[in-house]
Order: sequence, then structure tokens, then C-alpha cells
Amino acid sequence: MKSEKRILLLENHRRSLTSTLMIVEKLLIEIEDSMVSQYKTCCFEIKNDIVSDIINHNLKAIEEARQQICNLAEKYNTDKKFQSLQRIIDVKKTKIWEILCDAKSKKQKGFGKFPQELVTEFDKDIDELMAVADKIKY
Repeated sequence: MKSEKRILLLENHRRSLTSTLMIVEKLLIEIEDSMVSQYKTCCFEIKNDIVSDIINHNLKAIEEARQQICNLAEKYNTDKKFQSLQRIIDVKKTKIWEILCDAKSKKQKGFGKFPQELVTEFDKDIDELMAVADKIKY
């Protein structure tokens, strides 16, 4: 890519391309992670229904796509964003808190009347999960 000339886009176009490339890159990471990582989960399981030859093919394609993203980023002089791991954890903890708050019994009205005899125990269980999630530090 070094021999190819750089193209200077207008700021808005460069910013848009930067965002596009970042999103695609993150999605590629998620696909790769799904194919190579096994997680211990209670509520979902990724069923590996892809043969190893296809996984290897996909991993090569992902690497090729990453290289193309790097080439485009260099060619169009996109911005490289740096993000703090602390900030990522903080945002994800906030999202967990929001989701759990929305899971409490009083927020379940849209799904029908929540059984009154379960409200205290259910909300206590949600509160306990919120407290455990809050232990994640950054």
C-alpha cells in the first residue's frame, strides 16, 4: 500500500469512512471471537455447527478483510481512535445496570401483571445481580 498515493477526503467523508471501517472491524472481531472462543454461559450457548475447514477459511477471510481495512485507512488517511479500557468497562457496566433496572418487576407491566407474591424475591434477586456486576472494577 505504501506505493499508492493517499487520497484526502473532506473531513465529513473521512469521519464517515473512519466510523464505517471501525464498525466493520469490530464486527469481524466478534465473528472471529465467536468461532474461536468457548464461553461458560448459563443463558445461551453457541452451537458450533461449522466444520473446521470453513472456520479456517473464515479466519483467513477475516485476516484479509483486516488487511484491506488497514489499506483503506492508510489510503484515505482515516483517523485511528484510541479508547480507554476503563471507559469501555464503565460503559458496559452502565449498560448492565440499565438492563437490570428495566428487568425489575415494576417495569414488567408490558408483559402482563407481575405476580405480587414474587415481587420482593424477584427484585431482590435482580438487586443481588446488580451488586455483583458492580464489583467489576476499572
